[in-house]
Amino acid sequence: MRKIKKLDELQLLKRGNIFKHGMFCLIGLLLLNTLLYSQGIEWASGKWAELTIILFTIVLCSIEFILYDIYPLTENKQKHLIYFLGLFGFVALIDCIYDLIVGKSGIVVDGKITETALGIIYGLMFISVFVVYKLKKQYNAKHENDE
Repeated sequence: MRKIKKLDELQLLKRGNIFKHGMFCLIGLLLLNTLLYSQGIEWASGKWAELTIILFTIVLCSIEFILYDIYPLTENKQKHLIYFLGLFGFVALIDCIYDLIVGKSGIVVDGKITETALGIIYGLMFISVFVVYKLKKQYNAKHENDE
């Protein structure tokens, strides 16, 4: 039998606010990106700009979920996903830094951020979710008896 934690009214309200923040962030960044494109400024090649905006929004919402102790899945399942995200971010960070050093491709080529530099940014974003989760778990353990 699956045990699913039901959210109370305040947690449901906070979850709705998190989704609202994510939607406003996504719309704002996409509009800014469109404005840049209309002015002839392309900061990332291909669809990398849109992918970066979407991943940034997901990371932002994930961090907010962690800070409010609201997990879309059960916390135990979410924990495995967060650990995988941290590991994936660390591997991506190391791989892209290695490519940057060995390949000498640079961070910006033809006025656009390279895929290797974006890989470093993605790795740092994924690692940030893991770090926030660990810090929040540590904070919760320290303040468990404070109520």
